Amino acid sequence: MAKFMYLLAAVIVVAGAIHVADADKDAKPDPYVLYRVAGRTWMLKRTPKMGMDGGDTNTSFMKYEVTAVWENRAEFKQYLLDEGKKEGEGSATDIKVNFKEDDLVFRDPAGHRKVRVEKIKVPAGTFDCVRWESSLDNSTLWRSVDYPSLIVKSDDNYGTRELIEFDYLDGDPNYKAPASKKKKKKAEPKEDELTETRLLGSKGKKWIIKTTTLRGKNRSKSFLVQQYEVTKADKEGCELEITELTLNLEKLKGAKVEKVSINFAQDLRDWLEPKRRSRLDRSEKRITAAGLLECQVYTYEDEQERSCVAWYAKAWPGLLVRQTVKGEEFEQLTELVQFDD
Repeated sequence: MAKFMYLLAAVIVVAGAIHVADADKDAKPDPYVLYRVAGRTWMLKRTPKMGMDGGDTNTSFMKYEVTAVWENRAEFKQYLLDEGKKEGEGSATDIKVNFKEDDLVFRDPAGHRKVRVEKIKVPAGTFDCVRWESSLDNSTLWRSVDYPSLIVKSDDNYGTRELIEFDYLDGDPNYKAPASKKKKKKAEPKEDELTETRLLGSKGKKWIIKTTTLRGKNRSKSFLVQQYEVTKADKEGCELEITELTLNLEKLKGAKVEKVSINFAQDLRDWLEPKRRSRLDRSEKRITAAGLLECQVYTYEDEQERSCVAWYAKAWPGLLVRQTVKGEEFEQLTELVQFDD
């Protein structure tokens, strides 16, 4: 009887394994993968065809960037760039995407008919695409199969567009790690192994933050680059040195070094999230200078009642990787530009 029960259990385990394998094989790819990670960018280059009346005569670029991600939606920006890849005033458009099949972004291109699936090679790589054609301006459009809504190439009487840049991420369809990234990475700590002092409690940790500010009607621009370094640390607290740098990330001549003492029992909370009263809006995967990080995203208003959003790295409590501030005739972006872990 015992032998029979053992064989029965083995059959159940094998059957279960086969079922899981079949399920993995039949699992459908994520149709919204293109918009799942904030900070992902891609770019199309348009080359005009000469001698066509009514068409542009200059090369131009269209850049896209995923700016915010929630569980069921995302937001991205579309930038129209000139021949030198410079953005003109008012050239950015904000677009919202709902993770639904019938969302406008994922619908079949208007006025086109589906022809076939074929491989298309462009400067950004090789993609399986659905080819769409229209008699209007002899338009042909290729959209990615693996990254729905992604335009890989288009061609009509007036010009050709090709995807020239694309951020490939680990876990993407057909992702192949570059040779430089195939080295074994340090294992990230599990959630129950994370400590709130992983960053600030480790002597030698160093990171650089760049803040860009636009003020007034003329949007005058200013920069502030600061290096943070933990110079002393123990179980009770740490000492942090903040040094102003140039835009080339070099020490600014004559700049004073600010020293900040942090008592973990009293002050740590002020470094783990915004000091102002804030709300945890979401958890978001984002491309940063420290790699792909899971971030806690907080929203709040500052003392001037300006709208603020702050991103803190979940794996490195206290590491601010991004912050935006928007108010009347005021816009500020703070970003992590270097991290030595």
